[in-house]
Amino acid sequence: EPTLPLVTRAGLALGSAGCSITLAAAPSSKPGLDCLVVCPALQDPTLPLVTRAGLALGSAGPSITLAASCEVLAFGLGALTPMPAVRNFSICAATAVLLDFILQVTVFMALLVLDSRRLQQSRLDCLPCIRVPYRDASGHWVYDDVSDNEDDDHQGSAAGGRSWGLPGLSTLRGLAAGGGGQQQGSGADPGEMYFAPQQQLPPAAAAAAAVHDGGGERLTPSPLPTVLPGVTKHGPGLLHGDKISLQSLLQAYMERLHAPLLMQPLVQVAVVALFITGLFVAGAMIPRLEVGLDQAVALPRDSYMQQYYRDLFAYLRVGPPLYFVVSGVNVSTAAPDVNKLCSVAGCRQDSLAVRVSEAAMSPASSFIASPAASWVDDFLSWTNPALPKCCRVSLFDQPQLGPAGSRCPPPDQPPCSTNASACADCDACFSELPPGGRPNATHFAEFLPWFLEAVPSEGCAKGGAGAYNNAIQKDAADPTGIAGLSAGVITASAFRTYHTPLNSQPDFINALKAARQFAESASQELGMQVYPYSVFHIFFEQYLNTHRDAALLVGLPLLAVFCCCWLFTGSLWGSAILLAMLCSLMLQLAGSMYLSGIEVNAVSLVNLAMALGIAVEFCAHILHSFCVSHGSRQARARAALVKMGAPVTSGITLTKFAGVVVLAFARTQIFEVYYFRLYLALVILGAAHGLVLLPVVLSRIGPPSWSDRRVLGGSQSPSSRELEASRSGDDRALASAAAAAAAEEAAVAAVLAEAAAAAAAATAQQQPQQMSRAEQRRQRRQQQQQQQQQAEVAAEQPPAPAAVAAETATAAESTTATPAAAAAAADE
Repeated sequence: EPTLPLVTRAGLALGSAGCSITLAAAPSSKPGLDCLVVCPALQDPTLPLVTRAGLALGSAGPSITLAASCEVLAFGLGALTPMPAVRNFSICAATAVLLDFILQVTVFMALLVLDSRRLQQSRLDCLPCIRVPYRDASGHWVYDDVSDNEDDDHQGSAAGGRSWGLPGLSTLRGLAAGGGGQQQGSGADPGEMYFAPQQQLPPAAAAAAAVHDGGGERLTPSPLPTVLPGVTKHGPGLLHGDKISLQSLLQAYMERLHAPLLMQPLVQVAVVALFITGLFVAGAMIPRLEVGLDQAVALPRDSYMQQYYRDLFAYLRVGPPLYFVVSGVNVSTAAPDVNKLCSVAGCRQDSLAVRVSEAAMSPASSFIASPAASWVDDFLSWTNPALPKCCRVSLFDQPQLGPAGSRCPPPDQPPCSTNASACADCDACFSELPPGGRPNATHFAEFLPWFLEAVPSEGCAKGGAGAYNNAIQKDAADPTGIAGLSAGVITASAFRTYHTPLNSQPDFINALKAARQFAESASQELGMQVYPYSVFHIFFEQYLNTHRDAALLVGLPLLAVFCCCWLFTGSLWGSAILLAMLCSLMLQLAGSMYLSGIEVNAVSLVNLAMALGIAVEFCAHILHSFCVSHGSRQARARAALVKMGAPVTSGITLTKFAGVVVLAFARTQIFEVYYFRLYLALVILGAAHGLVLLPVVLSRIGPPSWSDRRVLGGSQSPSSRELEASRSGDDRALASAAAAAAAEEAAVAAVLAEAAAAAAAATAQQQPQQMSRAEQRRQRRQQQQQQQQQAEVAAEQPPAPAAVAAETATAAESTTATPAAAAAAADE
């Protein structure tokens, strides 16, 4: 606002931007932006450096603390998701924000003070031991011969002591009361000390401008020269010297074209219709989003593995193996578990093997390509007396086979094939079927290990060696070598089949879902514990609940943003509008993911969590500026857009666009697909929502202004108390408020007088024996500053509190009881 003094504009800028930056930082925003909150407080050269550092932390510290707390809380909520990649990212992000906050208020602040001291001493950044001359506003070369030890100590004493609050107040009042031509506390006469050219007040505006400080005192602007550096005929801020600034061009565009155009009724109708259409289109695209992560995307474009994956999915006609694992199979005759698993004669019609065979008849829905290889079926056939060459036992001791009762191989296998007499005494294990038609637990314990060692051959093709070596859980501690078999229960066994060829990420995910549904149905109907397993299941299990994880990951931070906005602004209305903008942005961002070919996986979910935090920045600044503005909704929306439109465009939109453009040239596709495309869509949609849709919504249904309920420091300022008392018509309260204000002003004046006296005493004690030219200039400046401070104290000495109270009470009685008349009496 060029109609206000420079120092007042700096204070208003910090007060205006602090809350919006706090909102933008919660949650998931870039914590490094908090450094930009601290830097402006050090840009006022009228204050000592130590005081400026304290004011910087005093003004920016609370907002940074709140922002960091919100971000840590938001990322901590993200750690509740069961997806390991997202959970690890949330934990790391929360830790990073906490560490960044600690570094900002310690290391960064110390380095910033050191750099500001370097700037004051005109030292080079890369070679701080070298001091260089510079040109002043008149174009003359200035050779600064101030010694190295002339820094904040001298400036603090010249400004009235080392107090943290009062020297700044005295300096501000001195500058506003008539010190525009001289920098208070800077230790330099006009023309002898150079500061960067600032936009100053034109003479016409200087005569009409007037501002209030925090205590309610009316200040008049200082007289300013007619010709000012940095102000041309085009107006202040548009041209800096002879150069055109991008910020000034954006400001002119927002003020002269963008804001007026958006306030047109027809334009607003078109904007709302366009965004509603975008929401419907995005809603139609979101269900079509594919889940998964293509392996080829994670590889460089010129990798030889790219061709491998293309050929694998194009020509491979065999799917991955699928195992249905059954736990706790009771093999005793009394238990029906064997009949629940087999598919030979006498088994149940809905056994597991029969179910797999039926599922293989509809591979499009079951993703099962063939019947299961059942060790139970082959074992029952291997022990069947109808195949006497398979299960055979020696009746007598044989040197080549062992003692009586040892297993005999089929006749076409050694040693029987090489020596017929060696197997002459071998006979079938069963001459007839056992009772019940099934082997009992003793038969399983005796013959099942033989079956797993039997090699298939032409004489007996039912041998289990090779096909079922890993189908049954082994245990060396069990006498039979099979886990649990000695107790009549097989701990775990698997039935192998194959998936249909899976050529895409959705095929793998759907195959996993179908296998789990099949196993769940079999477990419930057979009364046995059945679960599926395949080599790719462990990689694709994360995608079974991706939609729930996405809703949790985005919903919790949205709730955190809403609560933080409500807490910081106190406006439920404004918080709801911000929440609606963020929901619209995230929905349209999800729709753009479908158009960009981005799949939903851990990478995209992490990016969505980060995108939500960045999206807050596009809207929070405009909303905060609207809430602190005055006037009608349309006027406040236009003012907010003029004030914050250019900073949002240059500081958020353009910087993020420049940062993501480089990712378009990455060799690895995952950076180009999941980062460049997603963040490019975020920048475009975020700017559209923050700079187009939000101002339109605020101009129609925006929240009320904060002007009537502003609270400073936990208690209202004296002028606010007077206004409230006058509105209530309470004469006693009005007189008490006036007396309190007078007492506060008297206390400030007394402290200022004491500080001036201390500064004068300190100056009188400094009597150097030999004075250089620079020291003589410093002594003259100190004397001038002491005289001016004494004049300030005399001019600012308030009347007695009792007199002010009596006069104010009389004025209140003589006026009507209306709030306007009471407010006028309070001001008088």
